[in-house]
Amino acid sequence: MIRRILIYAGIAVLVMAAAGIFSVWLVLDFLPGLTPDPMADLERQTPTRVWLDESGRTVHVRRTYDAQWRFALKLSGISPETVRIMLAVEDRNFFLHKGVDFGAFFRAFSQNLRHGRIISGASTITMQLAGMTQTGPRRSLKRKLEQIIRARRLEQLHSKERILEEYLNRLPFGGKLYGIEAAAQYYFGQHAKALNRSESALLCGLPQRPNAYRPDRFLPLALDRRDRVLGQLVHLGMITEAEKNHIRKHEPLRFRQYSVPAEFQRLADTPDRMYFDLAAKEAGSGQYRIVCAWHPEAARLLRETLIRQCRTLPGVRDAAGILLENSTGKILALTGTISPDDPRNGQVNAATAVRSAGSTLKPFLYAEAISGGLLCSDTVLRDLPVRYGNYSPGNYDGTFRGEVRAQEALADSLNTPAVRIAAQLGTPRILEMFEKMDLMAPNHRQTDGLSIALGTAGHSLLDLTAAYRVFARGGKWQRPTFLAAPEKRPEIRIYTRGTGEMIARMLTRPMPGTSGSLSFAWKTGTSNGNHDAWCAAFSKNYTLGVWFGNKDGRPAPALVGQSAAAPAAGRIMEGLARFADHGVLPDFPETFRFDRLCEYSGLRATADCKSFFQGYSLKEAPLRPCRSCGNSQNSRVEILKPLPETYLMPEAGSLTLMLQAAGRTAPYWFLNGKYLGRFRERTHRFSPGKYTLKAISETPEERSAAVTFRVLPYQPQ
Repeated sequence: MIRRILIYAGIAVLVMAAAGIFSVWLVLDFLPGLTPDPMADLERQTPTRVWLDESGRTVHVRRTYDAQWRFALKLSGISPETVRIMLAVEDRNFFLHKGVDFGAFFRAFSQNLRHGRIISGASTITMQLAGMTQTGPRRSLKRKLEQIIRARRLEQLHSKERILEEYLNRLPFGGKLYGIEAAAQYYFGQHAKALNRSESALLCGLPQRPNAYRPDRFLPLALDRRDRVLGQLVHLGMITEAEKNHIRKHEPLRFRQYSVPAEFQRLADTPDRMYFDLAAKEAGSGQYRIVCAWHPEAARLLRETLIRQCRTLPGVRDAAGILLENSTGKILALTGTISPDDPRNGQVNAATAVRSAGSTLKPFLYAEAISGGLLCSDTVLRDLPVRYGNYSPGNYDGTFRGEVRAQEALADSLNTPAVRIAAQLGTPRILEMFEKMDLMAPNHRQTDGLSIALGTAGHSLLDLTAAYRVFARGGKWQRPTFLAAPEKRPEIRIYTRGTGEMIARMLTRPMPGTSGSLSFAWKTGTSNGNHDAWCAAFSKNYTLGVWFGNKDGRPAPALVGQSAAAPAAGRIMEGLARFADHGVLPDFPETFRFDRLCEYSGLRATADCKSFFQGYSLKEAPLRPCRSCGNSQNSRVEILKPLPETYLMPEAGSLTLMLQAAGRTAPYWFLNGKYLGRFRERTHRFSPGKYTLKAISETPEERSAAVTFRVLPYQPQ
């Protein structure tokens, strides 16, 4: 009987042993193999995003979606002493076990059994890391088994170094601080790599009770915890008692001043937030260390100049600006709003908003015409009333100038010459040009027709400024970048090589807001109804775009490009010279050549041209010949009255003369440069003085005519 009982007992023991072995195998090998990688759950907990400048200095930080401060570091970025102390405190057998330390497990089990409650969890670093993916009650048998299974899975799939790295980056250190780097910066103003042994011991003691041992709130408890950690190091033989005393007395705890925000907290609050948003978007959602092209001095100059100028403009509440480096296409600064704290308008980035760009588009039309040999800077254009169907644009000042050189027409932003150029180029050609430079969405169909020449289609300041860079890049366009080392971006040929240099010469003149010591090419724009004021400026090395207006689209009389935007752009461009070289535009680029130009048309002179001068055109784009100087008498307007004589005022004190011309069509009349109207004949009253009367045909091939005469006052005998 006893023997039978012993046999049954032995069998039971064997069964229990087998069951135990099976359970251990089930927990440690089989079930982990069926478990998804816990690291995937951890990686969904994104770290704090960090932006750095090209020198490697942190310039902006943005904490995680759950408002935690958690910085991702490699093990090499953490002090080796900190790693050694953390292993000693949390898991001294970390590199020996495979996720579960059975020796520590059974010690903890016996302690908990002896005390009748859980006083020790025996969790390894791997188990703690696995536990960071769990929810539910913190202490339960089910949670512990799940933790063991997940820990084993981590060990199966990842190296010890990766597990330790993730652990050190995710440990809680009080409040919203997670990871050794956030703790080091917050408590000591140091990076984790620069911690001394005293600071490392204090931080390594925090995770057990992070909010209770915070040195910024409970310093005595934090110091006591540090001393216990140092005592544990002595117990483990990692340091001697003498070393412990030396650490306590001579390795200082370099606490920062807690009355002010930590550096990373301060860098989270920046007026250049919109720049960093766009840099992050370009880098991609999975990038958390973004090295961007941001230039702090340029950004400050841009923002402060826009703020000061906006304060001088009645009814104007916002502004935006963008600065590009021409050689690289890097965006050095971007101000999307001057009121980032505004709860409503401060969230709208005016640099990327689409608005009517006004006359800032005209240089692109002139460039396309120059690149095609249709004109040069000395070509004579007609500033006359024009009508295409129901579209009849006028100039901003409500008058016309007659015949003007292309350089004057562009610099003074005359509308009718630009619209005539647009009609000559054709809307499809203009749209294709804009599409290549991202100024127009592909397959865009402009319903306003030729009004696109005056910016009615709508464009963003970012796209417009990037397009202006083409003039300083030999006619090539390239997508701009916020990143210091972006992926390769192709360059697209838009114009012939010298086109930009000719446009630069046409637009270079004294700039409002500057001392005049430096020369820049610049162009303004004002949207219809004074809703937006623009200015784009460029030198050899930099391109700038600024905008003034109201986010709600409210107009203001002060919103005129020449007086609102240009002075700010001028001060910014001149201010850049304090820390950057603008470069010098060549007096006569190698892409130019001298040509005999017709005095009348400003085109390449032919044998029929009686008067000409030496001008310049592009080598790559032969200028079209003059067609206005034929011998036919029907190819010009003739002024019949008045004659080039001196007229005497009558005794009555007024002189009325007949203005009369002959030609194929009624000409447009200008008296001393002032537009009179279009007619064949009309009377006009004159006071004493010298007058130049000009009659200009609507057809460019029909030459204009001019007569100069005098009117003398009445002289009694």
